[in-house]
Amino acid sequence: MHEFKKRGYLYVTIIFFAVSWLIHGVTAFNQFVEEQNEHGQPVKMNAFWNEFIRQTTENWQSEFLQLSWQIGGLMILFAVASPQDRLGDQRKEKILEKLLEIEMDKKEYEQFMKSLAEKYPEK
Repeated sequence: MHEFKKRGYLYVTIIFFAVSWLIHGVTAFNQFVEEQNEHGQPVKMNAFWNEFIRQTTENWQSEFLQLSWQIGGLMILFAVASPQDRLGDQRKEKILEKLLEIEMDKKEYEQFMKSLAEKYPEK
């Protein structure tokens, strides 16, 4: 049970994947058999597997393209950072400065802020 708690999300994802791929395989096979019968051709498993792998690859390619854009787009947007993000960072810095000021005596605080400004000059 500890193993499932530790990697439960992975196991559930694998199960969802396997079940959905199995359902896709069954429905694709039924459709393939129906098409072969409509054209009066024999059902050849080699032709089915080629079609099934092609369909799966097209689907995964589409999904991975979409997912990679979502991840890549978010990374680009975070790298560019909106003005609201910068305002949030400035607010956090001011809060931190105030906390440091409370914890340190005045001379120690001024020395710390001076060394910080020298090491990390504002742009």
